[in-house]
Amino acid sequence: MNVSATPAGRPADPLLVLEPERRARLTALADHLIPEAHGMPSAGEVVGDERLRFVLGARPDLIDPLRAALRDELGDDPAARLAALEREPNPNGALQLVIVAGYYTDKDVRERLGYPGQLAQQVNAWRYPEYLAEGLIDKVLARGPVWRDPTTGRTAEEPRQPEGLAADATDPLASTSTDASPQQ
Repeated sequence: MNVSATPAGRPADPLLVLEPERRARLTALADHLIPEAHGMPSAGEVVGDERLRFVLGARPDLIDPLRAALRDELGDDPAARLAALEREPNPNGALQLVIVAGYYTDKDVRERLGYPGQLAQQVNAWRYPEYLAEGLIDKVLARGPVWRDPTTGRTAEEPRQPEGLAADATDPLASTSTDASPQQ
């Protein structure tokens, strides 16, 4: 498909890369993933042209994997398509991110949830954070990484320490000092 691009190589209008058939599939998948419930609209109702332009304009790297997730060969049944995409983490992740980002950045959805969006908070760098002092993340740090790489589908692996180095020599969070005074 021939689409005019901006100087940065982005499509002038990200929606031009989604044919009507793919847009219809996206709407069906959005309704399947986030159905209307508890006074909230479905994602198919919310993720329209404005939301798609916002998400794909901010993340043009999602366009190609989204197009792959919406390709003809996977059929029109949303459940079957999502099951097939389980084996393709990059298109599946892009599809889900576009739908969720489009939904939760919608003003009406945020208002219904009572979420004003991210708010600026003053951070005092010289203070020892309460969540550290209270031990709120100790279990998370002890557990280790549990993320999945969206491009490969592989789960995280423990980083390997070079032989001869103590764990605290490379891990800034391993320090047990609670001195909150600034270093001179």
